[in-house]
Amino acid sequence: KFQLKNKLKVILVPSHKSPVVSVQMWVKTGSADEPKGMEGVSHFIEHLVFKGTRKYNVGEIAGIVEASGGELNAYTSFDQTVFYVTISKNYSHIALDVVSEMMGHPTFIPAEVDSEREVVCEEIKMGQDSPGRSSSQLLFKSTFKKHPYGIPVIGYDKNVRTWPTSKIKKFYQSRYVPSNMSLIVSGDFDSAEMKKEIIKMYSDFQPFKLKKMTRKKEPVQKKPSFAVQNKKLTESYFQLSVPAPNVKHKDVPAMDILALVLGQGETSRLYTKLRLEKTVVNSISCFNYNPQDAGLFAFSAKYSDQNPEEIFQLLFGEIEKIKNEGITWDELRKAILNISSEQFYSIETVDGIANKIGSAQFYLNDTNAHEKYLKKIQKVTPQKKQ
Repeated sequence: KFQLKNKLKVILVPSHKSPVVSVQMWVKTGSADEPKGMEGVSHFIEHLVFKGTRKYNVGEIAGIVEASGGELNAYTSFDQTVFYVTISKNYSHIALDVVSEMMGHPTFIPAEVDSEREVVCEEIKMGQDSPGRSSSQLLFKSTFKKHPYGIPVIGYDKNVRTWPTSKIKKFYQSRYVPSNMSLIVSGDFDSAEMKKEIIKMYSDFQPFKLKKMTRKKEPVQKKPSFAVQNKKLTESYFQLSVPAPNVKHKDVPAMDILALVLGQGETSRLYTKLRLEKTVVNSISCFNYNPQDAGLFAFSAKYSDQNPEEIFQLLFGEIEKIKNEGITWDELRKAILNISSEQFYSIETVDGIANKIGSAQFYLNDTNAHEKYLKKIQKVTPQKKQ
């Protein structure tokens, strides 16, 4: 780990399993850090940095990466925006170069900004037409009435169509600054040589002043809430959630195990009872979401013509069993094995390693957080110790 003079943080993770390198830039800004009227700008910027830099014209970045056999992509979430290139070690300089250009020197040409507006608006429309995605957005909107997690990451088409280029650029320069970024490089390389290249390519990022953003806090929910959206579909979707803590909370490992026991996989309690035995749902699952701020523990299901009252009775029946009886040692061992295996599989590739280290550093400021998580998982018991 080291830091450039412009305050860009760098983490190098050598791995010589295969002759491949992954370059990832983690920006500590996401859709939850956008001011009113700018909802969706982080996702829009994710698109725009591919549309030209001081060195590359439109399409050239993707062209040079693909011509070198590499993969180029990015994603935006509530908490962060991540840009990455995975490529042969022989072309690692290309990965470093294009990421540095996109993150330090995008041009935001007005004509290209305008052409990309319709692309993003079409993406928004596709999300609205997707039953699963619109159901998920309704869940978050209902759960987070004040906190910005209730606003879709992708934003609103009315915003995308109206922002002037100057406003987009101003936001970029206020949040996508070296002091708010972390560069993660994993793979087959010599650390000393890699450090020299990074210092050469990334030291000229302009150290714009970081604009601090304050997120609205979600008030304590004191009674159940309900929301419905009517659509002509062959299946009905439902989402049910309860509040969950943020990623740093001590209960996260136990909650991950609970989610797996209740609703992950075809041998989980909810799938066995509601799908296989009673056949009242077409699918059902459970997930534990613990982001930078408080998240949610949620259940998701699809059903056709079944009585929803029966579905909820069976669902709450399984929850009550867990509350009253706990889980079995067999369920616990299976959950620990599955979670541990998933953790190991996720670092089989260099991009998986970079993503794991980037996430650990981003959320917990600790590159060894995943190892500590595994140790905590091993210590979970079926019953809380008195």
